Amino acid sequence: MDFRTVSIPLVSALLFAGCGRDEVRVYQAPKDPAATPADSASAGAGAASAQPPEGRASRAPWIVPEGWVEKRVEGGMRRASFGVSTPDGRSADISVVLLSGVAGSALDNVNRWRGQLKLAPISAEELEKATQIAKIGSRESALYNFVSTEMVLEGKYLARTLAAVLPAGEATVFFKMTGENEVVSANEGKFREWLASVNTGGSEDPNASASNDSPPPNRPSGATAPPPNMRGPVTPPPTTGLPQWDVPTHWKSLPPASMRLASFAVSGSDGKAADMSVVALGPQAGGPLANLNRWRGQIGLPPLDAADLASAAQPLKLSDGDATLFDMVGDQSPQGEAKRTRILAAMVQRPDRTWFYKLTGDDTLVVAEKAAFARFVQSVKY
Repeated sequence: MDFRTVSIPLVSALLFAGCGRDEVRVYQAPKDPAATPADSASAGAGAASAQPPEGRASRAPWIVPEGWVEKRVEGGMRRASFGVSTPDGRSADISVVLLSGVAGSALDNVNRWRGQLKLAPISAEELEKATQIAKIGSRESALYNFVSTEMVLEGKYLARTLAAVLPAGEATVFFKMTGENEVVSANEGKFREWLASVNTGGSEDPNASASNDSPPPNRPSGATAPPPNMRGPVTPPPTTGLPQWDVPTHWKSLPPASMRLASFAVSGSDGKAADMSVVALGPQAGGPLANLNRWRGQIGLPPLDAADLASAAQPLKLSDGDATLFDMVGDQSPQGEAKRTRILAAMVQRPDRTWFYKLTGDDTLVVAEKAAFARFVQSVKY
């Protein structure tokens, strides 16, 4: 399946809505008599007939399903928020999140969502099987559907998450519904109709509107390659491009993969290996604690609370400030294998981006590479 990275009207609308405003207004089309799900899906992005106020995008970003209640967006990475509930108090939350630049690999995002449901991480091969296809406007995108095996909500309800991912030029848009299992299941049809109504613009044929300089991505050839649904050309951050850095001579540069800006393979004796990644997100990027706990979850470690953050973080001196360095070791690999794995991760917060440098692999090899890792991060010229 060919998923392409495209520029869409939706991104402009979401960026505009998030600039200097307390909330995002989403315009709902007037109800048509006896409208059917098929009508909504086939209408696509052009179905919205409501006219936004002057200064807004000329077409609504999407059609809000009946029964969904728009909620105030209080800041952070969300660009829109909705809720749906039942008379007995069960509910689901629907969100739209826009991240500039790269936004993590498909596997990282899926395992983060699974971790929120207290589900074990899955491997790249399992991700292929778990990937469904959804129409987001005129585009085909990846859709994931997970349900907890424990009563994680109030100790008496299963939880379910639906999440769709739309790579869009220099950004990635995440559409997510999470909440009580039966509520989310009952709204899956509406969720898909909502996705189909998104104003992505362009033709129904993804090949017709894909950029000429964006060749179709290739399928992974092995278990360590990223799944096809998030592959494609990696877009450097606007205005800055890739920074200059000094790569250790024994690190092997790899082709761009998934949503990474750069990847390197690090090898040691006796077949030991580590993976080095460089990712850039928006200025907020979730904050140190959320990212630290996501990494800890990848290697089977429990989350920390805010009081533990100071002791877990180490400063790494840069030429123009400090990076925040985290060093953690667990008995599980990000693929769920039982093996002693260490993660070294450095967060560099810049005015326009947060940069993440992450070395993951065999415990003893990562320890041996710690000095080289630090020198690499310190060498970066933004």
